Amino acid sequence: MVVATNPIFPKKAILHRIKWAGFDPEDFMHITSYEESHYCKPKIQFYEEILKKINKIPEECMMVGNNVEEDLIAGELGIKTYLIEDFIINSSNTNFISTYKGNYNDFYKFVNNLPDLND
Repeated sequence: MVVATNPIFPKKAILHRIKWAGFDPEDFMHITSYEESHYCKPKIQFYEEILKKINKIPEECMMVGNNVEEDLIAGELGIKTYLIEDFIINSSNTNFISTYKGNYNDFYKFVNNLPDLND
């Protein structure tokens, strides 16, 4: 898993946010921050840089988020997208294509039905 948040804060602040949300930063293979990132959303280079850092191809990844402009652009690289429709952000009223969409409950069910990658 990757925390692909817009890298406008220092790593220390992002780590604090992750812990505040009840997660362990050690659970993530990469966390974007302004010390290490060269691009911000919705630049496609933001996602290209993450793919390079985690040594993955787009078909191995999925971007999950609630921002139509900033998160779904990852789909242009071939990354699957899951739009969380709770608190959706679509400030420019953009038409969009998402591989999957649903609310938080739907996403929880979706994740529980994914194959275990640790086997």
